Amino acid sequence: MSRPWLPTEVLDRALDHRFSFSEQSHATVCEEMDRHFFSSLGGMAVPIRLRVNGVWVHAAQSAVAVDAAPRTGSELLEQMIRKISAAFVAEGVPGNIAHVQAWAIARQLGCAEFLNADSLLSLPDVKQIAYQQALDVSIRGTQVCLHKTTTYKAQGRDALTQVVDLGVTFSTKCSYGGLGDTWRLEAQVTHAAVRLGGSLESDVLLTSDELVQRAGMHFKVPRAPSGFWECVMQVLSRLAGLLGKRGVEVVVGHAEALASLTAVERPPQLDLAHLDEDFDRSALLVSVRQDYGWWNNGVAEYQSIDGHVFRDNYLLDEDLQFEAYMANGEARADRQASLLLEKRQLTAGDDLRAGDRLAPASCTYRFAAQYLTQAVLAAQMRETLLEDLEATLGGDLFRYSMTNHHFITLGGANILSPHKAEWLEYAQRLRRQERAQTAEGSASAAELSEPRRRVDTCAPAPHLAGLSVAEQITEVKKRLVEAVVERIMEAFRGDFVRAWGVLAALAYAEKASQHVVIQGDGGPQFLNGHYEMRQISIFISNPTRPEVPCNAFIKFYSSQTPLCEHGEVRFGRTTIKRDRFKVARMSSFSFWRVTDDDDYTLVNAGYSGKFALNDSATPPRNQPLA
Repeated sequence: MSRPWLPTEVLDRALDHRFSFSEQSHATVCEEMDRHFFSSLGGMAVPIRLRVNGVWVHAAQSAVAVDAAPRTGSELLEQMIRKISAAFVAEGVPGNIAHVQAWAIARQLGCAEFLNADSLLSLPDVKQIAYQQALDVSIRGTQVCLHKTTTYKAQGRDALTQVVDLGVTFSTKCSYGGLGDTWRLEAQVTHAAVRLGGSLESDVLLTSDELVQRAGMHFKVPRAPSGFWECVMQVLSRLAGLLGKRGVEVVVGHAEALASLTAVERPPQLDLAHLDEDFDRSALLVSVRQDYGWWNNGVAEYQSIDGHVFRDNYLLDEDLQFEAYMANGEARADRQASLLLEKRQLTAGDDLRAGDRLAPASCTYRFAAQYLTQAVLAAQMRETLLEDLEATLGGDLFRYSMTNHHFITLGGANILSPHKAEWLEYAQRLRRQERAQTAEGSASAAELSEPRRRVDTCAPAPHLAGLSVAEQITEVKKRLVEAVVERIMEAFRGDFVRAWGVLAALAYAEKASQHVVIQGDGGPQFLNGHYEMRQISIFISNPTRPEVPCNAFIKFYSSQTPLCEHGEVRFGRTTIKRDRFKVARMSSFSFWRVTDDDDYTLVNAGYSGKFALNDSATPPRNQPLA
């Protein structure tokens, strides 16, 4: 039976629940998820058991569990975002929009108002308590269906008194004629149902007719029309829907008579105690769903313009923008992997080369500068700049010591030559000793002792001679980095404040370029043993007048190829081993400007890669969604 929507009634309020898609504090969402889903983190006495696509998130709840079950609300939120986003991307939703819409949906699992919405539907009775809760999440294409089931039992007894079910569907679809850059996210409360079983203790009448009567009064169940005028009123109520009025359809009865109605459906095998077919068959069902009129449980339109995502014409906050940007890069990388596996060859990043068809989106430059600025601030807090410089530069300064390659240049000249000549010679001898030890299986003891003797005799500091080769290499890397710091300080005439910006850029700018520009564009990553040729060029302008700002320009260049048998190349969530490749190489560059006030600007950046597969049978390795 249908009746007009009544804003003060519990069933009607449940059907009219409004979902907000606006930003919410990440910490707040994670705290609510901890409280509702993880009793070990000080959560609720009756935590919600969660199942996603038929798989329980906790191994203790089922024989089948995900490989990496989330342990905290933060991990659960990340897992849900990745699963929903991947499903949306597979249906053609742009990666950045898919990510922010997935965030808007996943955060509902940390919204106490939604998670407790079904409590409105239970009959008020102080002698019954909430027993168990389960939330089933089904991700199908562009739809995410949530079904919450809560059971109640009488105090001191195991028999169920009530079971409350609430269903919600979130869906996304392309707006404005399918142009692809605007996608509408909608929420709909699909149904709500209450099943009443057995006795609700002494204040509840036990006869079937009296139970129906009480439920009818509590849920405002309409009577079936018994005369001509009541039938006319039913028709007029539906016509009122054309004028903006809303109506609900209410069903009351026992399961045997209502088996064909979709309102009574519940996801199977929820494994809730005492909830079985016998209970559903004997219980009294009160079900309600939206009927005529225009319903709106929540809607928002998301648009992507030049890499920026807007929700209802408002620009999203910066942190979420960056997450969406990187998610779009991962989606693009997944498409690149599919294209490579299908076509057997791929050219990546050509559209980012200077003078070619396209340049990076404007947000790329801003995100890269922000990424670098945050890294620099973190280094200042930890006071780890020198350590990070050693980690970033020390290995290659040592590696290139035996070559004619100018790894770092300052004003066009090698930053170390002829400075620290004794340390360069020492590094060269250590490099030869390291190579000799690597080939120890084919070298005699005498052949190994002679290079070691030469290393010890040329050690610039006496204490080094007593150290192992590995310890001496660590020390020489540190000294070579210190020599680079000294040269930068000299270039700024001893002004450490001005030199700090350049040193910080040397430590973190190349990582910012690789992460934001290459990965953000969907470019590949070389892993587990690869050859990389790097070059860094520094140009510092020292103005003659103090009011003119000093600018430093740093250019990073890199070329990479897989080297050892364990080498791999990753495209998004797909990793391909070296033996699959006939050709695998990539080059990249970035050009940065650093000013007196430690302002970092990415002037230009790009990359270009060539990949071709052979006929090897080694399959690619895919990362899990969470």
